[in-house]
Amino acid sequence: MSYRKEEQFFMKEMEWGVNSLTNTTYMNYEFDIDSLYSTIVKLDYLVRVNPNTPINLNIASYGGDVYAMLGLVDYINGLSVKVNTHCVGTCMSAASVLLACGTGKRTISPHGTVMVHEGSAFEAGKTTDVMKGVDHLKELQKEINKIMASVTNKDENFWERTQRNDTYLSAEKCIEYGIVDEIK
Repeated sequence: MSYRKEEQFFMKEMEWGVNSLTNTTYMNYEFDIDSLYSTIVKLDYLVRVNPNTPINLNIASYGGDVYAMLGLVDYINGLSVKVNTHCVGTCMSAASVLLACGTGKRTISPHGTVMVHEGSAFEAGKTTDVMKGVDHLKELQKEINKIMASVTNKDENFWERTQRNDTYLSAEKCIEYGIVDEIK
């Protein structure tokens, strides 16, 4: 491939949010069903281009839809390669769970901030339906606490207490809690 074509290819990849030379993809958006599938496509592309190389997922996100985040966590767990997660700037809400669930090395930038909290929902309708929604949200929160306990060095009760309010964590606290393995 000529230098010009290689440069054009690289620029196209960067527009798309991937870099096959470093096996990196970037997640700088909120989680929703569309971002779930666009991220899956990027991960699949990198697995195809570099089949035996760990993927680097750089995350700078305020979070979003918990179902999309859980779908992405499940997808990453099913990949044939490790996924290194890296917080660039901030990982809040659902993004904090994704950061912690990296299957390779989990890192944070020196001035990175992670925010964890309880899930939230807006329910409207008949009382019975609203109550079902509340029960479901409680179960979802238990599941997230269970996930966080399985990938960090803190138990479910710790995460239940910590996530009752918006809790902002420095890079050092993320190391202490086991959300990440290294500051870099």
